[in-house]
Amino acid sequence: MYHEAKSEYAYLYNADTVHLRVRVKRSLNPTIKVIYGDPFMRDKNKDWNPYEDGALMMKEGDTSEFSYYFIALKPTHKRMKYAFIVNDAYLYGPKGVLPLPKEKKDRYDLAHYFNFPFLNDVDRFKAPSWVEDQVWYSVFPSRFNNGDASLDKPTTLEWNKTTNVDNTLDFGGDLRGIINKLDYLSDMGFTGIYMTPIFHASSKHKYDTIDYYTIDPEFGSNDDFKELVEKAHARGIKIMLDAVFNHSGFYHPYFQDLLENGKQSPYYDYFYIIDDNKPVLPFDKDNIPASRQAVLEKIKAAGGLNYRTFAFTPFMPKLNVMHPTLKQELLDISRYWIEKYGVDGWRLDVSNEIPHAFWREFRSTVKSANPEAYIVGENWDNSWPWLMGDQYDAVMNYELLYPLWDFFGKEGSLGAESFMHAINRVRFSYPKNVTRALYNLLDSHDTERIMHKVGGEIRRVKLAYLFMFTYPGAPSVYYGGEIGLSGAHDPDNRRCMPWGEGENEELKTFIKRLITLRKTVDSFKSDAYIWHHATDNVLVYEKNKTLFIINNNPKTQHVSLPDAFQNKDLTSLLDDTEIASNSIVTLPPFDALILN
Repeated sequence: MYHEAKSEYAYLYNADTVHLRVRVKRSLNPTIKVIYGDPFMRDKNKDWNPYEDGALMMKEGDTSEFSYYFIALKPTHKRMKYAFIVNDAYLYGPKGVLPLPKEKKDRYDLAHYFNFPFLNDVDRFKAPSWVEDQVWYSVFPSRFNNGDASLDKPTTLEWNKTTNVDNTLDFGGDLRGIINKLDYLSDMGFTGIYMTPIFHASSKHKYDTIDYYTIDPEFGSNDDFKELVEKAHARGIKIMLDAVFNHSGFYHPYFQDLLENGKQSPYYDYFYIIDDNKPVLPFDKDNIPASRQAVLEKIKAAGGLNYRTFAFTPFMPKLNVMHPTLKQELLDISRYWIEKYGVDGWRLDVSNEIPHAFWREFRSTVKSANPEAYIVGENWDNSWPWLMGDQYDAVMNYELLYPLWDFFGKEGSLGAESFMHAINRVRFSYPKNVTRALYNLLDSHDTERIMHKVGGEIRRVKLAYLFMFTYPGAPSVYYGGEIGLSGAHDPDNRRCMPWGEGENEELKTFIKRLITLRKTVDSFKSDAYIWHHATDNVLVYEKNKTLFIINNNPKTQHVSLPDAFQNKDLTSLLDDTEIASNSIVTLPPFDALILN
């Protein structure tokens, strides 16, 4: 058995409610109850009077190894001591498992109880109230739409001229192109746009910032960005920018000054120099080799980099964000774009490599500018240490992406039961209020696209999107995903949006329907899963009296309905048709039903 006080196993859910979880070995299947009460509530004989002695916990679900039990409690006086009774025979507390004492004075020995000292609402995780109702659209600006030909350069290629893309090709995507497609995004139902970096940088992907206060001239001007925000907001669409604070670009003025002046540079300590007695670069900054490959080869020949970077990329020197002056500059930048332009949120690049202390100050700064601004970390792993209410509001939920790939992908390694266990593991990794705020995705500018992952099979893509849209948190679509745009890993995942060319209307209509259902059917957002069936690549799960049936199988499947859905007139939510159910429904290969 496992439980930990003040953790994802015991957390403040709202101002008056504490959620408790217990994890047990899956084969045990115990009955678990809770004794809980105010530690200071005693009778005239100084005997403890708990609020309840034996509140029954409910089993939430299983992973491959464990079962999870759950209960929500409301301690009247906002504090509590608590312990668990197992099979009416054992007491489980912070000192381990004991035989359940028969005498009350021993049973109520609070030295053997976990403690939730006080329900301090200021410590509670609070994401913006609007987040769980969002449907995000992720845009890689240089490849989304060319809307301003006056910004094109001699190197700008004809739009979508080739699918053999790399990160050096210029297709002229810009902010005007996004503005021109706002009606399209609004008609689809998207309520938020996340853009990869748009600040002045030397690359096409813009993750090597030169100036954090200026929109890259390839994309337009600061005034263009202001217009984008205003017109997006007029359509109920929020805007989230990419904060690249882990590193700057090679051509950022501070790094160039460092290369020019060495230790005499006022910015020397803004970066991480490995050996102060060696030059930063093994060549003069005015004699930098012409190609990036030549730069890499020369650095390698010199024994490697003498400064920390993102990965081992010499063009992205890592910033010492805790340097007091630099830290304040970065915090000022985060405030500037919110206060001056009305930005609604920040996605934090390489967020898990930056100190927690910086993100705590970043949160304070951002929330003082707009308490409802959304903060999303790029973390790819379990991120509980960042999601305790003092740093992020969410992370990009890559831990959900992987089981979705492994079940719905053409080379999927998970069967239905293993997929259910994997999804439960993700669900139980975080408090419920955290899960509801996460940024969910099937692909991104850093991964292969879902269409590529499923081998181009539209039916599989539709099932993957359906599951993601019925998972708690905010779903997102990477640009072109709604029309079936494919692509392998970076850079192939950054193809031009093929406006009017090869758009899959069936998929686009399906995504639009999912967005509508997500907004109108509360069960889509719910975390109250009841798994009825998970075998033969068929999933049947219920949430708030809505039944979801997914046949991720190349064969037709005949699926038994749970008792509560048998012999009733049901509505198929995907197409608004009426179904007179008996006890079995038939699903064609790679098909789904959502029944109310």
